[in-house]
This record gives sequence, C-alpha cells and structure tokens, in this order.
Amino acid sequence: MTFLPVALLALAIGAFGLGTTETIVMGLLPQLSDGLGVTIAQAGMLVSGYAIGVTIASPLVAIMTNSLSRRDTLLLTMAIFIAGNACSAVAPGYWSLMIARVLTSFSHGTFYGAASIMAGKLVPPEKRAEALSLVYIGLTLAMILGVPLGTVVAQMTSWRIAFWLICCVGAAAWGTIWLWIPQDGKAGPTIRLYEQFRAMTRPLVVTMMLVSMCTSASMFTLFTYISPFLHIRTGLTEHVIDGVLLMIGAGLCLGNLLGGRLADWKMLPSCAGLMGAVAIIQILLAPGSLHVWSCLVLLFLWGVCIYAPMAPLQSYVVACSGSAPNIAAVMNQSSFNFGNAIGAWAGGILVGMHGSYGGLPILSAGFAAIGFGLVMVAQYFQSRDRVRNTAPHADASGSGSGPVPLQS
Repeated sequence: MTFLPVALLALAIGAFGLGTTETIVMGLLPQLSDGLGVTIAQAGMLVSGYAIGVTIASPLVAIMTNSLSRRDTLLLTMAIFIAGNACSAVAPGYWSLMIARVLTSFSHGTFYGAASIMAGKLVPPEKRAEALSLVYIGLTLAMILGVPLGTVVAQMTSWRIAFWLICCVGAAAWGTIWLWIPQDGKAGPTIRLYEQFRAMTRPLVVTMMLVSMCTSASMFTLFTYISPFLHIRTGLTEHVIDGVLLMIGAGLCLGNLLGGRLADWKMLPSCAGLMGAVAIIQILLAPGSLHVWSCLVLLFLWGVCIYAPMAPLQSYVVACSGSAPNIAAVMNQSSFNFGNAIGAWAGGILVGMHGSYGGLPILSAGFAAIGFGLVMVAQYFQSRDRVRNTAPHADASGSGSGPVPLQS
C-alpha cells in the first residue's frame, strides 16, 4: 500500500467542493425551476453560466495570481468559492443566482491548476500520477456523493440549504489547506507570459484541448438534464433517480481508476477507444432509455467511459505544453468547462425547442464522435513531433519541439 501526504486530502476536499457546486444544478433542476419560476431549460443554463465563467476567468485569474505562492492561491480561490456559494444560497431570483454562479466559477480553473502542480510537488516524481489521481478522486466523489446528497437535501428542505452545505465543504477545504499545505515559493515561472502562451499554440496542445472540450460537451449534453431525462423517458420517480445518480457516480469513479491505467499503457489509442465507446453507448441509449434495465446498464457503462479520459487529458496537455505547465493546467480546465457550457446549452436548445429528451443521447454521441476524430488528428501531430525530435538535424540545431510526452 502506498502512503501519500495528508496534505493531498486538503486538495481533494477542495476538489470535492468545486465538483459538487459545478454539477449540483443537474440534480436541482426541478426545484430550481419551481422555486425561481423558470423553465427546465432556463434552469439548465445555470450550468452554462458557471462553465463560461470558468472559461473566461480562469486564464485572467491565473495571471493575476501569478505573483502569489500556490498555497496563497489555493486559499484565495477557496475564499472566492465560499463567498460565491453563500451568494447563491441567498440569491432572491434567477439572474442574481446566475451572477453568484459566475462569481463562484472564478475559483475553479485556478484552483485545479494550482492543486495539480502542488500535488506533484508534495510527492516524489514517481508518485505524481498517483497524487493527481487522489486530487481527482475528490471531483469523482462529488459525482458519487455530492450531487445525490445535495439533491436529497433539496427535496427534503430547499435548494438553498444545498448551497449552504457546499459553503461548509469550502470552509473545511480552506481550513485544511491553511493547516496542511506547506508554504512554497512564487507560483509564477521564470519565463515570460508571452512565451507561455506561445507554447500553448503548438498544434498538439491545441488539438488535445479541443478533445477535452468535446469530452465535456458529450458528458454535459446528457448529464445536465439527467433528472428530467430519466423521469420522462424511463418513468423513474425522484427517489429512484437519486439512486441512479449514485450508480452513475460509481461508474465515474471506476472510470477515473481505469483512465489512469489505460493512459499509462497507450494514451491516445485508449482515448480514441473510449470516445468511440461513448458514441456507441449513447446511440444505444436513445432507444434503450425506454426500458429501465437497459437504461441503467447503458448509463453505468457511459459513466465509466465518459470519465476515464478526464484526468489523463489534463496530465497529457500539461506534459505537451513543455515550458508552460501553469497556463496549460488552467487553459485545459477552461477547455473542459467551455465543453460543459456547450453541452448544457446545446441540450437546452434541443429540450426547449422540441421538448424532446430522446434526442439528447444522439447529440451527446455527436460530440463524442468529433472527439474521436480529433484524437486521430492528435495522433498525427504526435507522430510528426516524434520524427522531428529524432531527426539528426533537430539534435544539432536545437530546433526540435521538445520530448514527446507519455506513451502513444
């Protein structure tokens, strides 16, 4: 058994809080719709608002905190997180809740970026992947426990209580970070920000960030509207849906473990296989959702396959970026969340215009198919970079693009 520093638990608690507040709206759609006097599609846009806030704000917050240590950055982002969820809990109407969600989103990308790098610094090099997976377990547990428990609390009391409980998680994360995370040096690298952003324009990096975007879009197209989807298509009651969310969360957890093993084996081929599997499962789910048992089996398999590439994609993009790990970690989080926004928005359009939940799996499959094609493009760029790096003139002139990360 491998023992890791207890400080990683503080990062995992923060990831749990962020993951819960990011996805809690999915389980609260009926309560938010009734309580705020808006449609299900409009309530679903609260997911998009959060995601767009992450996409736009994350690089800006990363630059603004460049002079801070990573410990101070983690404490600052957790303070923003607590304030944003408190504002969500007391929001008097739909648009004030939307503003509060956007405020909360300012903490998301920068926290994950700083936490990813801090986790690697807390352990020896050979344990960095294991440390990062522990941080992401917090995000996975948000899917398994945070969303179902928040949904049950909202059903028994109010959706506002769910946000107050998330504030408590944020306070626990802030306290454990303050106690357990050691003080480190300034987070900012020695190279100029211009050089960092230039490194981010490498074709392989851009392509893999687009893969991250498509993966999230595929997931959130369906997951945002999973409660009404299961109620209308499969005929499940609210309490049964809570159990289904728990089952999907277990699939996500298994996918998190599976993804790391597959990435250590063959990163890009395994990613392509998973995206292809997601597309097939979603196509089968369109008719399969009309029957309880086929729907449950397909949703569990979907949870495994859709989440397996998440952590490996984050690590791979950071490795591909070479001299820009800080910006890469934040920008890929922006890519994930832009995908969240696209998925929730596209699903909302489909549901709002046609009132049809049966088309959600097909739309999700379309995003997965695009992701599959982009992985093939990334495979080409990686092969091209490998040839350049091994060419004799690259070693002589120093014009190569750096080592090719991970195994293809």
